[in-house]
Amino acid sequence: MPASTEPAATAVVYRDGRIECTAAVEEITALRDDAERVTWVDLVDPDHERLERLAELLHLHPLAVEDVEGSEERAKLVRYETHLFLTLYALALAGPGPAPAPQDRIVRHEVDVFVAGRVVVTVRRADGFDIDCVRRGWEAHPGLLAAGPMTLVWAIVDHVVDTHFDTVQALDEEVEQLEAEVLGTHPDAHRVQRDAYLLHKQLVVLRRLALPTREIVSSIINRSDPPLPDALQPYLLDVYDHVLRVSDWTDSLRDLASTIVDTNLSSQGNRMNLVMKKLTAWAAIIAVPTLITGFFGMNVDLPLFGTGTGGVVAIALVALTSVGLYIQFKVRDWL
Repeated sequence: MPASTEPAATAVVYRDGRIECTAAVEEITALRDDAERVTWVDLVDPDHERLERLAELLHLHPLAVEDVEGSEERAKLVRYETHLFLTLYALALAGPGPAPAPQDRIVRHEVDVFVAGRVVVTVRRADGFDIDCVRRGWEAHPGLLAAGPMTLVWAIVDHVVDTHFDTVQALDEEVEQLEAEVLGTHPDAHRVQRDAYLLHKQLVVLRRLALPTREIVSSIINRSDPPLPDALQPYLLDVYDHVLRVSDWTDSLRDLASTIVDTNLSSQGNRMNLVMKKLTAWAAIIAVPTLITGFFGMNVDLPLFGTGTGGVVAIALVALTSVGLYIQFKVRDWL
């Protein structure tokens, strides 16, 4: 993690769901077990020394600190003896600009969360995680905030799941557009095939990032120690419902993207069959008159050879067989 350029972090102290005061980070050891207060510390791109100091104050596990300093960690929830540790990813689709690789189009904003007693610490990169939105979420529920630090965890997870929902909704709209194109009159088969493949790959990336969040929310609901406050249960169950919807939605979109690929290939095969039918029909229409004229053009004595009647018969046979074949192929929808 790069050296911190942020000013020294401060701890925001809440009492009865309202901001009571701010305190220096060095004071959080005393606030850790304060049953009347909830304390929040937000760190942006902290350097190693600041994380080590925080670990000393809150007795954080070295593996958790190592995960914060690492990159591309899997979303997870880990219970250590002295604290709870979460890694979460808010998601967004890349905006206008040069087309990124499919796996890079889904932009990840990591946030790491420590819950040590009554203290909650968020560690994030300066890359777009909207902590202000999260803060407004928990401050809008002072009654819940007074119940304990898990309210802050709920607000963070709720925001993360909302970004997952928005991302899968945007991809759903792209799948619908692609579906309309593949079923259109003159689809660009190559572009449809490419876009369907890229969408499928993006959905795989989304599922890989979003699926662990379901396990995290389930663990918070079912295995919290101490148990969650009763007032907070419905809110986390609502978040869990959204997580399940995102997971199911992502799976259905992956299946639909695969179906679009198959449908596009099938449509190409059908169009090729139609072309082959037309070519076969015209080849037959041309071949039969060729056979007739070749028969009458043989350099041997035949009935009516050298007479005007022979020419009329030949022309009549050519016309009748050509018209007859054309009508037959037209009726059978080959032309």
